Amino acid sequence: MKNIILVVFIFCLTIFSAYFMITSDSEPDDKKDKKQEKTEQTKKSSNDKSINIKTQEDLEKVINSEKDEQTKMNAYNQAIDKDILPKSKHYQDAESAYKESVDLKKNENKEK
Repeated sequence: MKNIILVVFIFCLTIFSAYFMITSDSEPDDKKDKKQEKTEQTKKSSNDKSINIKTQEDLEKVINSEKDEQTKMNAYNQAIDKDILPKSKHYQDAESAYKESVDLKKNENKEK
């Protein structure tokens, strides 16, 4: 009796393992779809990188927009490179860095 239960148990494990192997073979198709979505997102983000900051108003529009944090930080760095604003010591997120840079610029103008 014990041998029959053991044989049935091993048979069930074999059948279930075969079932899971078959279903796991179809998952790479799903992964391909996810990879395609990621490449589309990177294409969109590369389009966002083409933002050209010429004035402080341009930067303010990007900072206050609904764009992702990386795009905002790229725009902020572009403004710093072009000497539109001084570099902030708070560099954790684009909005706080922008606000501090504006304050630094105001203070520089007051001192002059």
